[in-house]
Amino acid sequence: MGARVLPRLKWLASRFGRQHRAIATVEFALVGLALTLFLMVIINVGMLGLTLGGLVHGVQSAARAAAVQAANNYATNGSISCPTQAAIVSLFNQYADPPLAPATGATSNPSVTATWTNNGNDTVTTEPPGLYLTLTATVRWVPIGLAAFSNGINLTITTVATVPGSAQSTSTC
Repeated sequence: MGARVLPRLKWLASRFGRQHRAIATVEFALVGLALTLFLMVIINVGMLGLTLGGLVHGVQSAARAAAVQAANNYATNGSISCPTQAAIVSLFNQYADPPLAPATGATSNPSVTATWTNNGNDTVTTEPPGLYLTLTATVRWVPIGLAAFSNGINLTITTVATVPGSAQSTSTC
């Protein structure tokens, strides 16, 4: 009887070993899925931050450069001559860091909209008199790996730049 028990125990031990390998495979599949999802979240949050950083830097730098150009034009010519929408879009593309695609205007992705206002004679506003540029840029950001499930998120940044020395001017752009 002892001769029959030993092969039977070996057979049971080998089956037990195969079951552990199957359990390890299932555990690896579950942990691998969670790890992959976690890595995708980390990558997407990083890309979102990079996109926002590029958008903010592009908008602020383009508004500043356009306001300085308008101030230089006013100082040399004595009259306001503001950069055009196309020139401001070009400035935005120059200053925006990757991964932003180049903008072409108010209908592209990213879209850039510039509005010049002069409140030189306005006594209602609380801002000091002068010429202001309001620059808005919007980009539709789509998370990596979720393009089929999501239309994306609109990220919008708006900044206002003042044209230095324009308080005495009543002209607008």
